[in-house]
Amino acid sequence: MSGVFSGAPAPSPAQRLAVFGVGNVLLSDDGVGSAVIHRLLSMVDVPANVELEDLGTPGLELLAHVAGNDVVIFVDAVAEDAAPGTVRIYDRQSIVDAAPSLRVGPHDPALGDTLLALEFAGEGPREAILIGIVAASTSSGIGLSPAVRDAVPAAAQLVIDEMARRGYHVMTRHKVAASEMPWWSE
Repeated sequence: MSGVFSGAPAPSPAQRLAVFGVGNVLLSDDGVGSAVIHRLLSMVDVPANVELEDLGTPGLELLAHVAGNDVVIFVDAVAEDAAPGTVRIYDRQSIVDAAPSLRVGPHDPALGDTLLALEFAGEGPREAILIGIVAASTSSGIGLSPAVRDAVPAAAQLVIDEMARRGYHVMTRHKVAASEMPWWSE
């Protein structure tokens, strides 16, 4: 096994990090968060204090998933003025500063709302980031656009790099445990 290691001190076993893929696999590129989590689950082993989970389109239960973690990394499709498949990283403040809007869609509450509510309750993570992949389409349909599908390996590597930068050691498997891409994304 080869590892990804950084100069950062290893976090204590009590320090929890969660990586959550969010998005709707029935809305084309909105399913990219799920695809990145699927790739990570197929290729890495993480310590017991790290959680990798595809949350789909969480509602209020997002609060329960995020609460109690020290660091949270979200992976989701984003709408930006950039080429589809562009991978961007957003810090906690950028997530919280996103303009609020009427919540009637599948991402209720929004990531920023969740972080603020948990901070108010004293349960929020000390750090949160969003790894966003610019979507080409979020219309009804199963499967990722070619540009977004091609961005999945880079987004997964960015998750690994961000974990390592914080001292969470990820072991890369020599043999992939399963298909790197979920059936619906191909």
